[in-house]
Amino acid sequence: MATINLGRVKPVFRGAYAGGTAYVVDDIVTSGNETFICIQASTGNATSNASYWTKLAAKGADGTNGTDLTSTLTTRGDIAFKGASALERLPKGTAGYFLKQGANDPEWGQVTANSHFFIAKHDTQQSISQGTTTEIVYDTQIVDTDNVYDPSNGRYTPGAVGYYQIGATLRLSNGSHSDNNTEFYIRINNSSTELYNNYAYASAYYRAVHVNGLVQITNANDYISVCINQRSNNVPTYVGNQSRFYGFKVG
Repeated sequence: MATINLGRVKPVFRGAYAGGTAYVVDDIVTSGNETFICIQASTGNATSNASYWTKLAAKGADGTNGTDLTSTLTTRGDIAFKGASALERLPKGTAGYFLKQGANDPEWGQVTANSHFFIAKHDTQQSISQGTTTEIVYDTQIVDTDNVYDPSNGRYTPGAVGYYQIGATLRLSNGSHSDNNTEFYIRINNSSTELYNNYAYASAYYRAVHVNGLVQITNANDYISVCINQRSNNVPTYVGNQSRFYGFKVG
């Protein structure tokens, strides 16, 4: 049977080039951080001789500070980003911080709890005079993150402009009487009515009144309070700790 010589069916890696070594076609060597393949058998012909060698992989340019990640990043957790003219390093952030976009470059931001948050309740009874708008005093703080609620007068002074979600509940007692008509307000500076609810009811010993919504504060010195006007012939009594006044900043 005839024999056919196919020659090499795959290249053979020979390591670093050596001038005294005989090389044959498809030998692969390295030299000067580059890789070459032999295209003609020879001994002593350097890889720079294109008659015997073809370059397979060319070395790239050495990086410099500002363009090379190894020199730019120094600590585990560092982040590289494109600065004004070169790569820049954002050092590892503090645990719990989040990455955000600054005016031009990325930066770390701190996660903060919602501030300007309070809840107050009423622990004592407060009589409501007929036909008079009365400011309700929720006299016990449950939560007050910024110490801006005054339980002595029932006024919430956030100290910052913005939008606030405000709500209040009031449980009224009118004894055995009937035909009560109650107006319930959330006001700014006890003058500007921002939120309003009206309840008219009959034959109810206890009645819960609720109002809530969004209030805008445009002056840091403004305060928010809850008011009631009892317009019926009966004079209800404000009932203890089943009533709440609350609020928090939303924007």
